[in-house]
Amino acid sequence: MPPERSRSIQYVNVLRVLSIYTVVTAHVVIWLTMATRPFTFNWWLGSGLFYLAHFCIPVFVMISGALLLDDARRESAGQFYRRRMVRVGVPLVVWTIVYLLVRRFVDGEPLSVGSVVQLILTGEPYYHLWFLYMIFGLYLITPALRTFVRCAGRGQRWFVVVLGLVLTNAYFQTDVLLWNNQRSIFTMFIPFIPFYLCGYEIRLIDPKKVPTRYLVLAVVLSALYLAAFSGVFIERAGGVGVRYLFDFFSLPAVFLSIGVFWAAYLWDTESAAGGPLQGIRRTALEWIASTVMGIYILHPLVLIVMRETLGKRGGSADGPRDFLAGIVVVPLVTFVVCYLVTSLLMNIPLLKRTVC
Repeated sequence: MPPERSRSIQYVNVLRVLSIYTVVTAHVVIWLTMATRPFTFNWWLGSGLFYLAHFCIPVFVMISGALLLDDARRESAGQFYRRRMVRVGVPLVVWTIVYLLVRRFVDGEPLSVGSVVQLILTGEPYYHLWFLYMIFGLYLITPALRTFVRCAGRGQRWFVVVLGLVLTNAYFQTDVLLWNNQRSIFTMFIPFIPFYLCGYEIRLIDPKKVPTRYLVLAVVLSALYLAAFSGVFIERAGGVGVRYLFDFFSLPAVFLSIGVFWAAYLWDTESAAGGPLQGIRRTALEWIASTVMGIYILHPLVLIVMRETLGKRGGSADGPRDFLAGIVVVPLVTFVVCYLVTSLLMNIPLLKRTVC
């Protein structure tokens, strides 16, 4: 590991802020794009932004791997579970209940005991909460993965990362074409294990010494992948919001996710060489990064209010200017509101654990 890594991990905060803003933007973009006709200018713009945003979840997972798979503290499995499971478990339980109530009383869905159980078992009390269930699963197996990381050689670990990503992509595309299996909270974390390990492995390399040929190879493979699936993509009218061609495990998304993580890591390495961030910039970055979980959890509530408000005022995004304004202004307003609400909740002892 480069020596400067021991005193600067600002890239983690940069990636957290970038990824959460991208999550908010993606959910706004898909909302606007699904209301447009396929293959119009707005549709292509929205689809492109939505698919580009697919790096955000893998990057979040890689951040967790970079931080949690390093077993320098040598804590036991019990110690790890006591610290981490409470941190993710409290928000998981509280916001599952809150969003089930939102489904019932805001969205007007008729919920029965059976449907509630099904929503929980599929990780969908609301469309974004699956991420908390997935992270909970990764935390469950982290002690075992720490043992693997500690005992396996670097070549073996990279082999598992690459093989895992290849098999996961093959499964997801085949599943969409043939089976359409429903995901479950008991297995949804498994495909993300390679990203989890990858975050740890990238942190061990010198980002300045990554050969250019890897970048070229990633671009070529992504182009070939897109060319191979573009026909079916167009035939199915793009499938915005449908798990096909682009998911977190498609080649373009995998390479983009790794590239974003690597670029932030490289930036931090170069910045650390001239002195890490100091003063108000560092304080602002760290504080915003500390609100990421709260922003993730709360942003659908803010979007509900904004959709209701725009709907009552007759707002639309039919024209290019309206659409562009929507994908720029709405995510920014949503992000700021969620940041302010999260900051408030973090200062209330009884509610702090629900957002951080």
